[in-house]
Amino acid sequence: MSETKISNRYAQALMQQAIADNKLSVVAGDMSDISMTCRSSKDLSNALKNPIINPAQKMSAILAIFSKTDKSTQDFLKLVCGRNRESILPDIADAFLNLYRKQQGIEKVVVQTATPLNDSDKKSIQAYVQQQTGAKSVELHTEINAAVIGGMVIKFGDNLLDTSISAKLRKLKKELNIA
Repeated sequence: MSETKISNRYAQALMQQAIADNKLSVVAGDMSDISMTCRSSKDLSNALKNPIINPAQKMSAILAIFSKTDKSTQDFLKLVCGRNRESILPDIADAFLNLYRKQQGIEKVVVQTATPLNDSDKKSIQAYVQQQTGAKSVELHTEINAAVIGGMVIKFGDNLLDTSISAKLRKLKKELNIA
């Protein structure tokens, strides 16, 4: 079975348990922390994937790192480690967060710009995405990317809105090559 399917199954099970325990938002916060921690630490990511490290050591390390999480999250971490699935823990956390966003009507938006956005631009983007998707709220993530040159690249759901100068230059170059 593919890692994506496995991650989704674990995420769905955690979602059902969090709803049953009435701790959905608490567990979502924990999963967000787990995802960010695992993705930002190369050492942790490598340790989780390393088959030489004893599974019991991995479990104790994970429980120590995430000791401030809720008891239901810690129980879930024990289950994941007990089944030797700790290598896909970041994927499980991301899959859970996707399910949580969908269930709560939250649309995740990634915006790339050459310079930081001001608050009015952020609000305009959020309003635009809410209008387009009908989402209850918008989770906005901004990234600075000098390659954009100017304008912005907005990604949400299956949509990509590229109004960047670099895209316009690529289009112009393509048109000139054809002519």
